[in-house]
Amino acid sequence: MRILKLAAIFALAGFSAQAQDAAEFPVGGVTSAEQPQEIVRETHGDWEIRCTTANNNCFLYQLMLNEEGTPVAEFSIIKLPAGSEAVAGATIVAPLGTLLTRGVIFSVDDAEPTQYPFSWCTRPGCFSRFGLTDLLVKNMKEGEAVNIALFSIAQSQEPVRISASLSGFTAAFDALENQSE
Repeated sequence: MRILKLAAIFALAGFSAQAQDAAEFPVGGVTSAEQPQEIVRETHGDWEIRCTTANNNCFLYQLMLNEEGTPVAEFSIIKLPAGSEAVAGATIVAPLGTLLTRGVIFSVDDAEPTQYPFSWCTRPGCFSRFGLTDLLVKNMKEGEAVNIALFSIAQSQEPVRISASLSGFTAAFDALENQSE
């Protein structure tokens, strides 16, 4: 079962607002009342297929690391219904203390980066949700890494660079796509 203590992880990564106090974040992190329980159904390379126990909704998941290998953000992907403008929806959860006005800078390998806005923040972190087009998913299937740049309030001029390996992405995405449950 996953209950990340994101604030503690981000503080260790040096990616939190100076005004934040560790006492604001209980050791237990997010409670089960706030977040549905999840199970890891399958693992493909660096990607997990996770499903909620309440309604069995499944999604792809990877914990994103900074250049030093410290966990900094979460990346999840859901398959959208056929006929949608985007084929999948992505969510990046960044730590509290993220400079929201800079958004999430997203690119596959060395492709031209795209900026996506943050939508809201809660105790676990700040959420950016955006659609993945068929072409972007194709590029992810052929690529090696998704590169993300975030900016901290404390260091607004220096990006925090994190990446998600695309090892196993094709198999995980196709397995998610083909699930009948």
